[in-house]
Amino acid sequence: MEISCGTILHTRINGVIHYVLIRADNGYCSFPKGHMEKGESERETALRETWEETSIRAQIIDGFRDEEEYLLKNNIKKRVIYFVASYFGQTPMHNPGFEERELLLLPYEEAYKALTFKSAKDILYHANEFLNSANNIT
Repeated sequence: MEISCGTILHTRINGVIHYVLIRADNGYCSFPKGHMEKGESERETALRETWEETSIRAQIIDGFRDEEEYLLKNNIKKRVIYFVASYFGQTPMHNPGFEERELLLLPYEEAYKALTFKSAKDILYHANEFLNSANNIT
């Protein structure tokens, strides 16, 4: 099994939560994520991959962990573990030396529509509910 970790990366703009999404070369839209390296924890991988793909130094918010599993084209099972992470005062942008992909910064409804797969939409829904609960206003 292949394991990747990533973040449901968000910030607030005029009090409205906006999510950072990545559109890959193949047109698929998802969250910042990538492969675990030897010796890394899930959280370390999620934060490193988020920085590599967005140039954002994010902070994970405790209390949320979700995952999805799917088969890759080569029939290898892939598990992706996600954490909710926030950032302030930074602009998502291509990080030189890493993959150049389109970055989107969208409010919930637009982010939900932009995501390619139902499993990612479900994860965004759960993350948005988590962030809007009384104890997790960021």
